Amino acid sequence: MTTVSTDKLYDQYIRPSLFSEENRILLGTSLMIMLAGTFTLQFVGHTYFADGYLDVKAPGFWIILGNAVFVTSILLLNKQAGQWTWSNLGFAKPKTWWHPILIGIGLLGTLLLLSVYVQPYFLELGPQRDLSHLMVIRQNKQVLILALFLVWITAALIQELIFRAFLINSLDILLGRNKWSTWVAVIISAVIFGLLHAWQGIGGILFTGIVGLIFGIAYLLNGRRIWPLIVAHGIIDTISLVGIYNM
Repeated sequence: MTTVSTDKLYDQYIRPSLFSEENRILLGTSLMIMLAGTFTLQFVGHTYFADGYLDVKAPGFWIILGNAVFVTSILLLNKQAGQWTWSNLGFAKPKTWWHPILIGIGLLGTLLLLSVYVQPYFLELGPQRDLSHLMVIRQNKQVLILALFLVWITAALIQELIFRAFLINSLDILLGRNKWSTWVAVIISAVIFGLLHAWQGIGGILFTGIVGLIFGIAYLLNGRRIWPLIVAHGIIDTISLVGIYNM
């Protein structure tokens, strides 16, 4: 009689799968639509409406929210079709609480070091990033609070849910869930995450791609859970926004 280890059973509980070829086709089609849609919204938003990202009366603000609703809808569609649980999508309870805490601390420390010592070299590869649309935050508490709300919901939560838990697992499935598919999925997701930040120039693409790779590895090291990734992502963005506020 063949026995299956507890770790393998736990991995199957966390790692989503599909039960039919129809679901696989739906997943692949959904990913193409999601990526095409979010790239288009990002391009239009940053090209024409970036100045209004933090103005609830401006189109830019609603493009951000619209993009968040769009990608979340794609995820929910596939969650329902694939009969996935939220544990399959990164929200499983950890076996021990110290492990995600250590992952989060390590991830946050790595990001801070990269931001201070590595990012400046990447930024020299192309034109300076245009952050003028964020300057409305300076000494404006109301706008700062709005910006913090947006980054914690649309960046920290939704980006980690979509571009780590959903995208990596979906690519893993579409690649056949073999010995190397998970790591290939992490690399592809990092490339996509970097390209999604094309508005930051070539340096921004490369640096953000590296960050995406680090987040993907941390996601796997944490047993396919995104709790520490959300917190680290949110803290890094909060530090940046508070820094702009204090300028």
